[in-house]
Amino acid sequence: MAEVKIDDERLIHAPVSAVWHAIKDPQAHARWHPYIVRITGEHRLGEVRTCKVMIDHRPGATSERCIQLDEEWRITWVVEDDSTGFSHKVTDWRTGFNLELREGGTLVTAHSTFRPSNALVWLMSPLIGRRFHHAQRTILKRLQSFIELEKGR
Repeated sequence: MAEVKIDDERLIHAPVSAVWHAIKDPQAHARWHPYIVRITGEHRLGEVRTCKVMIDHRPGATSERCIQLDEEWRITWVVEDDSTGFSHKVTDWRTGFNLELREGGTLVTAHSTFRPSNALVWLMSPLIGRRFHHAQRTILKRLQSFIELEKGR
């Protein structure tokens, strides 16, 4: 099946270093991310992190391996397991962030990609895509709010 790629962007009026710290530091990351309750593990290349999550008021967990890390520019995890069941419907599920220096701040792209594991999931891709876009936009908005709050301190 063809890969589904979902990207959303937000310009955050802060230096790349401030945005990067909020993403790369697991404790900071868990404080602003709207779906993550706690992160165990490090955000380092090859390392596995476990995220306790709350999705639609239901608790769950994901196990994610960092497969790409370019300091202050890019981090990507492959989701190896999740208790929500989505990983059983798709293969090669990856998620992460790209940062770009822009005039006035940092352009942050939240990205997710996956391959549907069967034709039914492929047919549902437009609906799944809308849900992912909503989730990623919420994530980026919360990241921006967190950084603005930290900047104001």
